[in-house]
Amino acid sequence: MTRESHDGRGDVRVLIVDDEPLARAGLRAILREERDLSVVGESVCGADAITAIDELSPDLVFLDIALPDLDGFDVIQRLPADKRPAIVFVTAHSDQALRAFETRALDYVTKPIRRERVHEAVARARERIRLERLDRQPAPAPVAVTGGPLALKIDGRVHLIDPDSIDWVEAGDDHVVVHCGERTWRSRETLRHVAARLDPSRFVRIHRSTIVRLGAVRELQPWFHGDYVAILHSGAKLRLSRGFRDAVAATLGRSL
Repeated sequence: MTRESHDGRGDVRVLIVDDEPLARAGLRAILREERDLSVVGESVCGADAITAIDELSPDLVFLDIALPDLDGFDVIQRLPADKRPAIVFVTAHSDQALRAFETRALDYVTKPIRRERVHEAVARARERIRLERLDRQPAPAPVAVTGGPLALKIDGRVHLIDPDSIDWVEAGDDHVVVHCGERTWRSRETLRHVAARLDPSRFVRIHRSTIVRLGAVRELQPWFHGDYVAILHSGAKLRLSRGFRDAVAATLGRSL
């Protein structure tokens, strides 16, 4: 395992996780072509990867699925929500793609690794990281809550969405998706900026990538490791992560 930067040129911090030395070397050589990346470490097993992510706080992890101890999916499940970087799975098997995307992985690269696929994955990661950094900045100046519509710019037009019609809002790769019944709206904004324009007594953040309207929730069911599942009247199921549980409880006026 390595905990040193291979180059210091960029501000996007990358961790490589693979037990094959040649695979790590090949990936590292391709990543050196990206001028804004710094490879800050390498891990050869899942347990070390978890420790490295905690210590190094990488923005992006290229994570092999087949590791000698934990597989890549186990690594993801053991990361706290607030410590989870953008993940690009790397594997020799193409049949794991569906499971990879169910974990909200950013991308999925198969071996033998092709240079253009790595660069595509990096481009997607760069945009997600940019938006997440914007999301962590101080919220914009408070906007008076008037019960008015949520204004979203979509394809050059400003659409006014009735908050009562919104079920939940989720963050995508480079946009937010507003779910209103069977209709969805996509806009290139950050979740934090959308949240600042919604009534905090009616809309709560239940995950770092999800805001839900309380009136759309039918019940909250306990899940694993302190998480809950929010079940909506529509039947949709959303994860309430333990990091946001106390804030939701405070809004509801009771403990969870």
